[in-house]
Amino acid sequence: MLKWLTCVGFIWALLSSSALWASNDAARDTVIGIVESFRTDIVAEKDVLSKNPALLEERVDSILAKVVDFDDFAKKVMGKYYRRATPEQRLRFASVTKDTLLNTYGSSLLELDPDKINVLPLGPQGRGRETKVDVTFQMESAGLLSISFFMEEAEQDKWMLSNVVINNINFGLTFRKQFGVMMGQNRNDIDSAIAAWKDSLAKKS
Repeated sequence: MLKWLTCVGFIWALLSSSALWASNDAARDTVIGIVESFRTDIVAEKDVLSKNPALLEERVDSILAKVVDFDDFAKKVMGKYYRRATPEQRLRFASVTKDTLLNTYGSSLLELDPDKINVLPLGPQGRGRETKVDVTFQMESAGLLSISFFMEEAEQDKWMLSNVVINNINFGLTFRKQFGVMMGQNRNDIDSAIAAWKDSLAKKS
């Protein structure tokens, strides 16, 4: 009886492991789709997009809208202050964050070398719900850019980007700390902190 239970347990573990890896592969496939969209819709048309910032922002938005929930991103960045914010403040913060990031960082995609964008094989994963997918980007005017996409399954077969780590800089954590500092500098006034947040992101362009 003990041997039979051990055998069943071993088979169940194998099946569970296979399902987990299949799920992780789906997360990697989603990232591959993002990268290919960057390659074909952005980098391949950089001569046109570099002269049309509005079109560039529209292209980047169309790609990220499929995998980024900016309302959820805003909630994570605001952290403990999210509960204090009014629905209008939450919406405004998410809008400011989205618009400014698309405008500020979209142009950096034009510097990618389309022939040197690689989605790496999946490595060891943590115990949480996120799947880490590593990608290397070769910049035409600089060195190698290493990006870890942390993907979370929002619903069956639909994966959303929950965080990004670029060259070991955790953007989700960094942004949360920055907004916390701005809240302190603005006497915990959310409206003033949102205005400061917008100015801070704009200066990164």
